[in-house]
Amino acid sequence: MARLWQESRDERPPARSNGTEPAGVDLAALDVRLSGCIHTWLYHRQSFGERHLYTVEVLLRDLERALPELTEEDGPHVWQRLHRMARLVADTGPHSTA
Repeated sequence: MARLWQESRDERPPARSNGTEPAGVDLAALDVRLSGCIHTWLYHRQSFGERHLYTVEVLLRDLERALPELTEEDGPHVWQRLHRMARLVADTGPHSTA
């Protein structure tokens, strides 16, 4: 997970130039919110609670709706990496030390 996180910090998703939202998902907002939850899970685990987990699960569903509609301009590999991290967080839950 730490490697995926570092990769995501090194390579931000490209900005959508046309302002469209794949599957009605605001990717910029999703990135900020999901990254915040993942950061909390990684570095402040004691603060990561059910509210964070619920947010991750909601955002994960949004991301899963958007993924099939992404184009090469959207940098799908960046979003797939974010999806992998979110799935790890959702599957592990708030209080695990895994």
